[in-house]
Amino acid sequence: MTIVFVHGWSVRNTNTYGQLPARLKKSFRAAGREVNVENVYLGQYVSFDDAVTLDDIARAFDFALREKLFDPAANAWKEFACITHSTGGPVVRLWMELYYGRERLAACPMKHLVMLAPANHGSALAQLGSNGGWDLNSRWLDYDCTAAGIFVFSLTGQKIDRKLYDHLNSYTGEPGSDGVARAAAANMNYQSVQLVQRGKKLTLSRRQAARPTAFGILPGLAHSGREMGIINSVKTSGAHPAVEWVTRCLGVTSAAEYETVSKDLDALTRQVQKDERVEEVRKLLRTTRYITERYSMVVFRLRNDRGELLSDYDLLLTAGPNYSPDELPAGFFMDRQRNSRNPGHLTYYLNRDALDKLRRGGEGRIGFRILARPNSGLAYYEVAEYRSDEDGVRNYFRPNETVMVEIVLSRKVDARVFRLSEKLPEGDKGEEITRQPTGFIVP
Repeated sequence: MTIVFVHGWSVRNTNTYGQLPARLKKSFRAAGREVNVENVYLGQYVSFDDAVTLDDIARAFDFALREKLFDPAANAWKEFACITHSTGGPVVRLWMELYYGRERLAACPMKHLVMLAPANHGSALAQLGSNGGWDLNSRWLDYDCTAAGIFVFSLTGQKIDRKLYDHLNSYTGEPGSDGVARAAAANMNYQSVQLVQRGKKLTLSRRQAARPTAFGILPGLAHSGREMGIINSVKTSGAHPAVEWVTRCLGVTSAAEYETVSKDLDALTRQVQKDERVEEVRKLLRTTRYITERYSMVVFRLRNDRGELLSDYDLLLTAGPNYSPDELPAGFFMDRQRNSRNPGHLTYYLNRDALDKLRRGGEGRIGFRILARPNSGLAYYEVAEYRSDEDGVRNYFRPNETVMVEIVLSRKVDARVFRLSEKLPEGDKGEEITRQPTGFIVP
């Protein structure tokens, strides 16, 4: 078996892989399968240069693969598995999109992709809601990797290594994360929703879910660090959940086996989130309240019907039979982050179990109210609102998952913006141009 390791952003040494490569070789030998030393490639790419983009890395990744795994004489690839850490996951996914896409997945020589602590929907420590992330995840909605013989797994931890906690950045101790990546951002089970304005209402135009992808939260692991890191805490011996589950993932050879491992990972996730109560998070939040550790992430993209991203707006969540912000349960809201480079992208991080109180009360309604500016004058936006049915919380805010919500507002243009007149100026006197709206809206 050939295994390619791809590390994350800002890594300067391949010792970040810990002893995982050696342990995998040992595990497969015990199972009667050989993984030769020369067939394990530790990706050494430049990721700490701000001038190097994700697209640049994906292209260079393809070139590096061809040097090692492509036989030009036979015009054939050597099949391989890929293990990634952190932003290495999106790098490999972008490579798949650039060189194969959903139409040519069966031709991809990579047959296993095991992503460890991947920031598939961004990281709160960086820029959530980027254009690149939105575009890649939108295209991946149509990927059917399992049908193409590619088995994709996303494994993450949910512990915080207090030794790596940064007191100036609370995101390094964020509930529902491993200190860097949120579980909801790692999960490749996600949805895309488009809401389009009709009058003063937002109506559901499109809703699509990604095909089921194996996802698991492994016990006791953080994003990095030699003691708790999901990959570099692996030692030469001793039980380690990453070794156990990566070995199982790489052993999958059929859709039936993939489904079995997916179900086992789902059961593991439920057990981990039931058992782990993370005392250090309670202390960080200075509360004794019950930490459920199940969160949902919503990535909003707001644009108008002319394709322009909005930059000046307020977005309110509403709930209950009256669709009021005041009916949202206490403690539901965790974080709001606006993308500084793309202000039309906004990410909300929500306590999913707090929202579940709405359902227990018999009201699972949820809504979005958009107040965009300008809201009057010759060109403006009207207030727009979406109201779900009783199953809104369950449908849109799933535990440990992300939903991408595109909201399209109608830009109102008054007829006064451009008028033709038959009155010709007399001498040096012309007709005064007024800014008073006519009340007639351009179609």
